[in-house]
Amino acid sequence: MEIAVKTIQDSADADPVAAAPPAAPFRLGYQPALDGIRGISITIVLVFHANERLLPGGFLGVDLFFVLSGFLITSLLVQEFDATGGISLKSFYMRRVLRLFPALFTMLLLFCAAAILVFGFHGAVDHLIDSAITVFYTANWARALGVHRVDFLGHAWSLSLEEQFYLIWPPMLLLLLRVMRSRWLVAFLPLGLALASWALRFDMHIDGATLMRVLNGLDTHADGLMIGCCAGLAVASGLLSDKAKRALARGVRFLSPISLLLLCYLVLFKHWYDLDTVQWWLFCVPVLGLILILDCVLGDRRDSFHRIFSNRLLVRIGMISYGLYLWHYPIYRFMASAFGMGWVTVLVFGTILTFLVAILSYRLVETPFLRLKRKFQPSPA
Repeated sequence: MEIAVKTIQDSADADPVAAAPPAAPFRLGYQPALDGIRGISITIVLVFHANERLLPGGFLGVDLFFVLSGFLITSLLVQEFDATGGISLKSFYMRRVLRLFPALFTMLLLFCAAAILVFGFHGAVDHLIDSAITVFYTANWARALGVHRVDFLGHAWSLSLEEQFYLIWPPMLLLLLRVMRSRWLVAFLPLGLALASWALRFDMHIDGATLMRVLNGLDTHADGLMIGCCAGLAVASGLLSDKAKRALARGVRFLSPISLLLLCYLVLFKHWYDLDTVQWWLFCVPVLGLILILDCVLGDRRDSFHRIFSNRLLVRIGMISYGLYLWHYPIYRFMASAFGMGWVTVLVFGTILTFLVAILSYRLVETPFLRLKRKFQPSPA
């Protein structure tokens, strides 16, 4: 949920079997529509967590974040490799720390203070444990393995899963780019990992594994991230000719309305515990989301769908989506569980408070550290 969409991805026409950098990469630049997709995703997550009955499938907004994260991170890393001949893992992780940790640490610090103030020190012990689990990005495995029931910070499972992806994928991608001559093969490997993750989730669910296990484990819920990685490799590596890109743009332009309608149906009517959701739709949602992403990246900015996703309000919401995601769940849980407020109050006033806090976080905490990221940008060889 925290991936900055203001990144530049490279793509070029090149020999599809060559691993060398494309000869004439084009610069994609900033795509406001991708921020708009993030804005829509975080909005449906907020409504879902305020009252699950309003949008039973609102949890799927997280899977849209996953595919977008995989796409952008991989595009950025491939761009760096093709421009410099390598990937500076140190710089990558420093950029991630500067992007993610200051806002997370601030939220956890204030959360612990609020928990002690409301429940007293002894009553807040479980919440302090939740904070420790969250700060080490292990909330997903605590839930998956039943080690500890992460309560007011339960949403941190997705942050943990993505952070584990950040730790594993960049060095793996660097190795693949260095040892494999075929960039097509490199691109298909994450697709294979996506299928393997889906198959493992399917098999474990049939064999009786708990929903917490199959929904929270990185091994069983990495398909969205890997689908995004596959597309990022194809786009950033210039594996498609101009003719193929035009054909793909026409295809995703036709499929985008269908994809959006199907996503709306899933968000309105599917539950996270439904059998077909766990076994099938969790794999299909990233594919549907990827169609929208590719339409934004490859399509004409004058198209109606591109204009919808580029709506100024959605873009602004997308820009602060990381803060919104961090803060909304503990605010909602405090209001509902600690103070017994109804869902209408939580949805209206909790959301207003969440936006105010997220805006302050973006301006006072996130932005100063984001400026420091410039010191760790890759330089052309």
